[in-house]
Amino acid sequence: MVNENVDPPSEGDTMNDAQIQAIADRVLRDALGKFRYERAEIRSGLDYSDEPAVYVYAVLGEGAPQLEPKVLMNANVALSDALLAQGEDRFPYLETRRLDDDDRPEDDTTRSLRGHS
Repeated sequence: MVNENVDPPSEGDTMNDAQIQAIADRVLRDALGKFRYERAEIRSGLDYSDEPAVYVYAVLGEGAPQLEPKVLMNANVALSDALLAQGEDRFPYLETRRLDDDDRPEDDTTRSLRGHS
C-alpha cells in the first residue's frame, strides 16, 4: 500500500526521517497496535559495516504485553516492504522501547550493562 501523503525520494536519493516516520507510524500501528504502540522514533545513520541504515524505535506504552519475537520480525518485514515500495532501500533496524522501562529498578545486571559501578 502506497502512502499518498509521503513523496517518494528521487532516484538516488533517500527518504528523510519525517518521511520514514510517516510510513513507520502507519505500518507499526497496524502491526504493534495491540502492544500499545505509541510512536516511532527514527534515526538515520550507518550500520556495523558503514552502510547507510535507518534505525526505527517503536515506542510501546506503559503496561504493554510481552512482545513475541515473531511479531517483531513480522513488523520489521512489513516496515521494510513499505519503505522499499516508496523507493527507500536502506535497511530498517527495528527495536522496541517501553515507556515503563525507565521506571523499573535497576538490578546488578542492568547496572553492569549500563556501565554503572
